[in-house]
Amino acid sequence: MPLLFGIILSSIIGMVLKKAFIAGTVLLIVAVMSTMITIGVTGNNVAATPLIVSGVSQWGALARQLVGSDARVVSLITDPNADPHQHEATVADAANVADADVVLLNGAGYDTWLSQLVANRSGGVSTINVASLMHVASGQNPHLFYDPRAAIRFVETLTTMLEHRSGFANISVRSQRLLAQLNALQHTALSIKQSCAGVPVAATEDVSTYLLNDMGLKVVTPEGLRLAVGNGVDPSVADLAQALAQMNQHPAFLIDNTQTATPLTNEMVAKARAAQVPVIKVTETMTGTNYVTWISGVTHSILQNLKKEGCIK
Repeated sequence: MPLLFGIILSSIIGMVLKKAFIAGTVLLIVAVMSTMITIGVTGNNVAATPLIVSGVSQWGALARQLVGSDARVVSLITDPNADPHQHEATVADAANVADADVVLLNGAGYDTWLSQLVANRSGGVSTINVASLMHVASGQNPHLFYDPRAAIRFVETLTTMLEHRSGFANISVRSQRLLAQLNALQHTALSIKQSCAGVPVAATEDVSTYLLNDMGLKVVTPEGLRLAVGNGVDPSVADLAQALAQMNQHPAFLIDNTQTATPLTNEMVAKARAAQVPVIKVTETMTGTNYVTWISGVTHSILQNLKKEGCIK
């Protein structure tokens, strides 16, 4: 009897321990599955956030200001010390374009590498080509990010593209605020035009010519030289001689794109300084993170030098 009792008691204890082990195991599995589900949901939320990819930082900065936290914006060219004309697509560029919901192209031959990435990705993607919006063909001046009118058209187009998509409920309010800032920039340019139309200025390249044209200023540097520098080739001897001689005629200032500096453009800068012509240094890639602040800084430098010229009080 004591032996039988011991066997029964041992069996009961074993069953209890087995149930406890099973219960503990189940609780552990549930805990692990809960963690996995939580991680999965979090990952899906991240993946569900729309991705907007821009080749140049200017259009990316405007997009970021427009969408706020409703989307993630990635600009592929951000280094103001590198020549964007020499950029070649990287593996990271291709990965971003492959994941993108919207791709922002400058166009006009400026970011052909990005157009190729878009063409090679599997599946369609929404795109905005700013050059197409402004009817600027390949071979023409591609530096549209220096034109407030192009910025206005870009913001209007991106707003129209996104405002009816899920998750962009407040985009119209942000769009109105951003467009007001850009219209103020354009108003400043037109005000300068009223006072200083025809004032001669010089430039090492066509980087900011759209802005100068909006202001009504006359870029006297031979177009052939400006295009040659922009395309990374040598200008004609005649164009260079004319550009250097023009410094003795004292244009209001010389615009110098520091990102495409060459011995030739450095010679123009040296000649300008020797002739006491002010030099305004600009970059092709945006500095900082706010487009309006960036363009306003260039506009302010132009204004200060036009005041010295006497056409603005």
